[in-house]
Amino acid sequence: MNKESTFLNFLKTKSRVIAAWLSIFLFFFLTFWSGWLVSLLHSLMLTACMIFASEIESRYIIRLLQNKKEYLFYLVNFVFVIFITFLTIYLETVFSIYSKEFNDKIPLVPFLVRLALYIATVTITAISVLQQKEKETQRVKNELEKEKLNIELRFLKSQMTPHFLFNALNNIYSLVYTKDERAPQSVLKLSDMMRYVMVDSQVDKISLEKEVKYIDTYIDFQLMGMENKSNVKFEKDVKNFDYKIPPMILQPLVENSFKHSRVVNDPNGFVNFYLFQDNNDLLFIARNSIKGTSLSVIDPDKKQQSGIGLENVKKRLKLYYDKNYSFDVKHEDNCYETTIKIGDRFNEKKV
Repeated sequence: MNKESTFLNFLKTKSRVIAAWLSIFLFFFLTFWSGWLVSLLHSLMLTACMIFASEIESRYIIRLLQNKKEYLFYLVNFVFVIFITFLTIYLETVFSIYSKEFNDKIPLVPFLVRLALYIATVTITAISVLQQKEKETQRVKNELEKEKLNIELRFLKSQMTPHFLFNALNNIYSLVYTKDERAPQSVLKLSDMMRYVMVDSQVDKISLEKEVKYIDTYIDFQLMGMENKSNVKFEKDVKNFDYKIPPMILQPLVENSFKHSRVVNDPNGFVNFYLFQDNNDLLFIARNSIKGTSLSVIDPDKKQQSGIGLENVKKRLKLYYDKNYSFDVKHEDNCYETTIKIGDRFNEKKV
């Protein structure tokens, strides 16, 4: 960067400060008028002393307050204000002694007025520095929170892929091994599902239509290994398929239901899903049977063993919707139910 660019950047960042000091200089110049030369030099001297006081305050004295040394901060400021006040009196005296032009022409500024000027200078400077520090701290905090949010969202999304791949490839392997004629179709289904996971879902929000299509394909994929397909139901009442939701936010509940119901191998097992959407509201219910060995999954306070556990869904809902959602888990007899509610319609009492 050349010197000209550096100077222009300096003017841009310090323009308000420069304008403020020029205004103060003009105020002194016009208020204490005693001829062009005397008023000019006198105003320059007063303004320079105030700039000096401001720089000392912002660079050194304010550190005492930032380091929680409040009493020392006030004491040093008191001494400094008295010092700079007498310094201006001394400089004016020197001017009047060594310059005939200044003799008897320097405007008399009362001591208390000088004192008030420097008290105001150090006070305004201290407040300005503290405000800038607070703004910078808040800016850094916001950036860290934003980065943390982005990292966590990327992490939560990436957690879902391995478990899905494991299940999908196992099913495809079984079909290929048994030379099932549905094997080619299952590969196409896997291709569509992978496109959704790897490409479509790499955004903050996606249309409900794509999420539902993924779930439908996933269910079809699971039905390939089942004899009693009537044990699996997915009811939909959707008014707007363009409604935006976080990608892969409903799918983990579907996978969780299939996994813990063992409906593929258990003729008495079942999984039922219900989706309702209208205006800005969404309701999704996943209900499944539970075998005795799967009861541990009903504890919402325990971390899920699965990479796509319900705990991750709760985290993502919190990140995206703050308080405008609810996530409920219920266990009755041999039935396990999870419910997601988004929007005011279902959440009279915010979570």
